[in-house]
Amino acid sequence: MRNDRNALRELQHSLENLKGSLHVLETNVPVEKQMEYFRFSEAIKSDFSDDQSLEKQINILASTEASPPEIKYALAYLAISGDVKAYRAIETYHENHSDDWSAMSYIQAKITLESELSDEKQIFISTGLGGKGDLLRFFAFFKSQGKKNFSDYQKELIEKEIPYYIQNHRGVTEDIRIRDNYFTLLFLVHIQVDIKAMLEEIVNECNQYGDFIDKEFIITNVKIFSDEEIQNELLSRQ
Repeated sequence: MRNDRNALRELQHSLENLKGSLHVLETNVPVEKQMEYFRFSEAIKSDFSDDQSLEKQINILASTEASPPEIKYALAYLAISGDVKAYRAIETYHENHSDDWSAMSYIQAKITLESELSDEKQIFISTGLGGKGDLLRFFAFFKSQGKKNFSDYQKELIEKEIPYYIQNHRGVTEDIRIRDNYFTLLFLVHIQVDIKAMLEEIVNECNQYGDFIDKEFIITNVKIFSDEEIQNELLSRQ
């Protein structure tokens, strides 16, 4: 296993002793866009003033004539207010305009509001691929042993065994794409699950029927590999 191995284990260890309410960014938002949002949000915190200003930003968000920069500012402004009406305005906007900026604004508004209403610590977890509830989304890439083409039987085995084992580890398989000599996997799994051990178990189980999957694989929670990146990876491992 390569790429995010150490980072994933460090994240799991850091969360083991934390007490609080977990919030997982459910939308697939590029890490660069997340950082852009948080820098912008931090920069406008000093702008927050009174209820009149809050109402003005809510009206901008509801307007059909507001410019993109005005909407961008309103979303970030309302998200840090801790106001119920502001949260509902963001929620309504996000339901009708599901873009990266509104997704970030929506989860920040939720966390800020819950911090105002509860003494429980709010913990935000974000990755490039997002998640759902208390599950994080991961992308994994597996090669065939010796880059030989999979047989029909082997493809059927992959499609059957992988969802079964992921489900047994409190996870959900979202997508399996099998090609001639590799396959990719998109799945959700609870943050505390030992992902490396789970995937190694899957590979070992499938390999009882012919040792046809390479034991080295790649997993990431940052992005989904493009076809070009996968082909480059296959060439680099020759």
